[in-house]
Amino acid sequence: MTAIRTSHFFPIVSVLAFAAAPLLAQSPALGGMITGQDVDRIAEIAAAYGTAERRTDEADGSPWIRAEIDGTVYTISFLNCQGGQNCSSVQFRAWWTSDGAHSIADMNRWNRERRFSDAYLDSSDNATIEFDVNLAGGVTAVNFDDTVQWWRAVLREFRADVIDPGYQAANPPPTPTPPAPLTK
Repeated sequence: MTAIRTSHFFPIVSVLAFAAAPLLAQSPALGGMITGQDVDRIAEIAAAYGTAERRTDEADGSPWIRAEIDGTVYTISFLNCQGGQNCSSVQFRAWWTSDGAHSIADMNRWNRERRFSDAYLDSSDNATIEFDVNLAGGVTAVNFDDTVQWWRAVLREFRADVIDPGYQAANPPPTPTPPAPLTK
């Protein structure tokens, strides 16, 4: 059986939990239960960490949320819906245009070492990370807020461990050219 490494998350989550404590006490959205019908409440919880706006998929009418956390744009898609409503799960997703800066090996390494997300190169070879949340039967609003905090930790680590190093390796800074020797 393979051990799941979570040591990277504990320091970040501890800090996030401490920093988020005032949010828990102040937000009226954090009472009661959250289900797949609570799109506006989910948007409100996400908005406590950055911008969030509700949108509707033109093809099937299902709701989704465009949000931003720590400068990273992401979506929350509502899945397993009945007629665009009463969805039983949501999926957080962020992606970056890679232009070859990120590899399958990067994604596989991330997936081997992390528990709370899945990374891959999408059909356009863009680095993508997802985080699925089951809402069947509902979860407490406090639990969903904690889920957003985990998502924030995942995004921060993915950017620091995969995205930024990939871009840096693909576009290294120019090597300074030494000055020409002085001649007499």
